Amino acid sequence: MNGSVPNTTVASRPYAGEDDLIRMLDFLSSSASAGPPGAYWYPGDAVWGMYQNTVFDPVREVRLWEGEGTLLGFAWLEEPDGVVMQVHPRLRGSGLLEDEMIDWAAGQTRAVYGERAGDELWTRIPEDDVRLAFLLTGHGFERDPDHALKMIRDLQNGPPPILNPPAGWTVREVGDKAEWDERVETHREVWHPSRVNLEAYRRLRQAPGYHPLLDLVAVAPDGAFGSYCLCWFDPASRTGLFEPVGTRPAHRKKGLGRAVMLEGLRRLHHLGAQHAAVTALHHNRPAAELYESLGFRTANSERLYGKKLRAEHSSS
Repeated sequence: MNGSVPNTTVASRPYAGEDDLIRMLDFLSSSASAGPPGAYWYPGDAVWGMYQNTVFDPVREVRLWEGEGTLLGFAWLEEPDGVVMQVHPRLRGSGLLEDEMIDWAAGQTRAVYGERAGDELWTRIPEDDVRLAFLLTGHGFERDPDHALKMIRDLQNGPPPILNPPAGWTVREVGDKAEWDERVETHREVWHPSRVNLEAYRRLRQAPGYHPLLDLVAVAPDGAFGSYCLCWFDPASRTGLFEPVGTRPAHRKKGLGRAVMLEGLRRLHHLGAQHAAVTALHHNRPAAELYESLGFRTANSERLYGKKLRAEHSSS
């Protein structure tokens, strides 16, 4: 992405296909180091969000803002009443794009999600992004106590130590198509209720940025999966991402989640990653403690901001 911002009229349009996704991934890769930790999605966040199920409709739920052919930002709806705003570092918090994004999301959440959208709109920003927080407050948003921990692990000092999984278990990448149903069922059990299905997983494996050697599982002697993690590697920024991560309820507290994540860190380091990232909800202490035990440290908190919508947005 070009570091300059064109001095031209800004126009917005709906997402129009995978070429747009590639531009968005380049935008995120270039922007990640320019803002506070957690200010921008990692490229893997966008790919996972786009391909995790077959329900998400990017043509209706993603909008791009451009100037002279340069991608300046995009807004991404989060069901049923949220929006993620990703804005060029030189424009972030200025309101030039955010004002339009908020107005678009206020109407579009209702158009896409109907009554489930309710009469509120939510977004999330880094805790220390004072400029953007001020802008949101001016739009009537208020900060909610709920937040997420944006955690980072340094990989520049070498790979993590090798840890053998519990006796009888192996950690490896997902195998051929015969194992894909088990991989899907593992995710669905961890994140019940879930819209992930076999069709969505097939699409995901063909998506930009998906790396089969980073789709890891802990496998029991009978072939059942107990834990999994999906890692993403961005060569341009040399960052890795864990999204998603989970262990089936029957196999928790066995060290399986730790084993798959350690293998993920080793593989990311081998690919050239200098840092790896993961997110934990602030109330999910077991997840945060697992990540901390693997060397992750909280780099920032991501705060929720919400507002009541005016009647013209909250009514039909």
